[in-house]
Amino acid sequence: MYRHESYDKELASELQDSKFARDFILGLLEGDEGLVPLEALRHTIRRMGVKEFAKAARIPYESVCRMLESDSIPKIDTLNRYFEFFGLKVKITLEKVA
Repeated sequence: MYRHESYDKELASELQDSKFARDFILGLLEGDEGLVPLEALRHTIRRMGVKEFAKAARIPYESVCRMLESDSIPKIDTLNRYFEFFGLKVKITLEKVA
């Protein structure tokens, strides 16, 4: 079975636990060097295994592959569908610049 070069068997196993996976994504977002949410999502899915994520999240494998390879930003509804697996939801906040 093909695995992304960033696939890690032990980490993939740990990411099957929803609380661990949620904490993993949130940890990727932290700090000045943190990833943006979409990149944190892509990073996590690649480490869990794309087929495993697609099956567990009940999202077609082809759709997951397209999202991972695309340079575009998915719609909020689409992002929520992916983040829902991790018990997370996307929220956009618009703030006035000083």
